Amino acid sequence: MERKVLPIRDQAQLFDEALRDRLDNLLPQLMERQNISMWIVMNREYNEDPVYLSMVPMMARYARRLSCLIFHRDANGRVERYCLGNDRDFKGMYTVIPWAPPVDRMELLRETIEKLNPENIALDFCADNQFADGLSKGIYDMFAAAMTPEIMAKVISAEHIVTDWLQTRTRQELVRYRAVNRLAQEILEEAFSSRVITPGVTTTADVEWFLMEAVSIQGLECWFTPTVDLQRKFNPSGRIRDEIILPGDILHCDFGLKYLGLCTDTQRIYYVPYPGETEPPEYLQRAYEKTLRFMDIVAENCIAGRKGDEILVNSVQQARDEGLRPHLYTHPIGVHGHAAGPTIGLYYKDGPVGGMGEYPLYPNTCYALELNTKVSIPEWKDEEVWIMREETVCFKHDGELEYLMEDHDVFKLVK
Repeated sequence: MERKVLPIRDQAQLFDEALRDRLDNLLPQLMERQNISMWIVMNREYNEDPVYLSMVPMMARYARRLSCLIFHRDANGRVERYCLGNDRDFKGMYTVIPWAPPVDRMELLRETIEKLNPENIALDFCADNQFADGLSKGIYDMFAAAMTPEIMAKVISAEHIVTDWLQTRTRQELVRYRAVNRLAQEILEEAFSSRVITPGVTTTADVEWFLMEAVSIQGLECWFTPTVDLQRKFNPSGRIRDEIILPGDILHCDFGLKYLGLCTDTQRIYYVPYPGETEPPEYLQRAYEKTLRFMDIVAENCIAGRKGDEILVNSVQQARDEGLRPHLYTHPIGVHGHAAGPTIGLYYKDGPVGGMGEYPLYPNTCYALELNTKVSIPEWKDEEVWIMREETVCFKHDGELEYLMEDHDVFKLVK
């Protein structure tokens, strides 16, 4: 596969333009929504906070020594942005508060806080949300030792502002996200074609290695190891991996890459035709349509303000009422693959999940719509087939999900 990604300079320009827009226009809205007066993100090189690299220009790449970002919302709702004693090129996105030894950085931070006098101070610690738990114990101890009791009394968890910042996508980012998914789709279409798969010769493992190599050629990485399995008529063992692919097989993949600061996560199925077949058998098409219907049901139940567990319970019950055998395990996606935001079911658990399942749904957030339905196939002596699907989607309006990759409703052939 030829190289299709943008030059690094162009990637950085797109990332940084979107970041400036997020800092200027999105962050003030989110801090107001969560009633945050000051938010401080502190971390060190090789131990970066999960949120840090989403808040600095692309070529910053990592924290430097002790890196400290300060966001202060004033009485007029304007958010001032500072970096404490950091001489890195943040392209004017932050005002540098100069620091030099022998002044202690935490003392300088205390003086800054006292000068700005925030009502509360959000720090990145949280027992239940890993994305908001990036403040190390060592840095917290240094902070606590340098602060006054009055300052420490203002400290709160940054859980909700971290989650909002990571999960919310701007218009610029959604345009970029479509391009990221387009690249993922092009790789999938080549992987599940006759250019890669020769029935009777190619194994599912061969396709897995092709996916990884195709991403590597682009100068990128898969954020998890791709998997390819198959289901076969009159084979009671169910989904099989590391098997030679044969005509009549149903192939299933799970594949995700990261590009331009955003992750994809896609599960699709493909039919391996016998000579002369031009589409999957009608009975498999009908099974496929059951999962498409379940995807629509989940979209219908996505209402702003509903919690993940509520969407889960309502969607599964509606699907069962319609005669489906559903399983729903959808997760947020964006800066991270398994990202911050409301979880809508878990693969290994039936029913409400609590914790991240209690987060509400907000517009302009993205999800890996991950689910399956089980279908008994009379033509296969009533063996069960799993129709497993996962698509990157954006929630913008009640009752709708916008698919970021094309052809999500097409059961394709390997050809």
